[in-house]
Amino acid sequence: MRLWPTAPSARARHVAARAAALATRVLGGGTDAPAAGALAARLLDPGRLARYDGLALRVRRGMGERHGDRRVPGRPQPSGIEIEAHGAYAPGDDLRHLDWNALGRLDALLVRRFTAEREVVVHVLLDASASLAVPVVDDKLGSACELAMALAYVALSTGDALRVAILRGDGSAEDGAAEVGGTTSVRRPVASDGPASRIFRQRASVARVAELLAAVAPQGSFGLGAALAAYAARYRTPGLALVISDFLMEPDEIERGVLALRSRGFETHLLHVIGAGELDPTRVFTRGVLVDVESGAQRPIALTAPALARYHAALGAHCDALAALAARVEAGYGRLVAGGDVAELLTGPLVRAGLVRRR
Repeated sequence: MRLWPTAPSARARHVAARAAALATRVLGGGTDAPAAGALAARLLDPGRLARYDGLALRVRRGMGERHGDRRVPGRPQPSGIEIEAHGAYAPGDDLRHLDWNALGRLDALLVRRFTAEREVVVHVLLDASASLAVPVVDDKLGSACELAMALAYVALSTGDALRVAILRGDGSAEDGAAEVGGTTSVRRPVASDGPASRIFRQRASVARVAELLAAVAPQGSFGLGAALAAYAARYRTPGLALVISDFLMEPDEIERGVLALRSRGFETHLLHVIGAGELDPTRVFTRGVLVDVESGAQRPIALTAPALARYHAALGAHCDALAALAARVEAGYGRLVAGGDVAELLTGPLVRAGLVRRR
């Protein structure tokens, strides 16, 4: 049984057609334009996007107050489509919602209450610190951007609103594009406590999302926990927060940020991108000098059997600690090996984790 179409959808073909012109116009001219253009084309490949058709994001919390397409049981409202409950009539209630059948049977004035329909804002938060660029052969950045693009495409295709934020190691956040009067302009990096960015609500905005992701240049170091806490303070309306990172930091640091998001009503998922060279360092080197790209610290090392055993034990403990952290704070957790199949992640582990569902 096929789980996704084998041929690109009309929407995917349209997006890809726009991508070629947009990549040339917006990304062209810079020193990294060829690489950025290639990544933009990869993100907007119609064959890749077609595999995400038929998927939707599952949201349990994080509903906002703006009217939208998501039905929210447990919060009945005076008007809507689907009847959820009845309540006693009170002066001022809309008489059109009076249940005359109940009046005839029970001799009581009851009004229908309807399932609330709210908008969900999906926040794709991409860690762009320097560690995402190494090992170079693993292309963790490309895989992280592809995962971010897939989630953005699914969100916009099903009517959810979207905000993309690039959490940068230089202390700033690049958070999407402003849509004004039907046109879109790329926003420059802004300070993390700057004004709120506009939100993508149009399906055609996936091309702009690809531009933003393709322009990411990992650099510097920062505390992810502090960055997430600052983000939660800046955007106080609840939503679905999808944090994409290599999580090369202490779990306690991550927990601080997740708890800050949770305190604002966000539903949070941690999406871990790990390089094949990090799983098996012998793919990259056997001896040499390790240089921390964020701190500059250096350490000579030889990958002897005992050293590899200690490394694998430490890596396994770190991954287990991340999964335990997610369970403890009621967040989702998923892992993508760089270069792996993003569609398989979405239709397999993330379905089982409760983040993605099939429509």
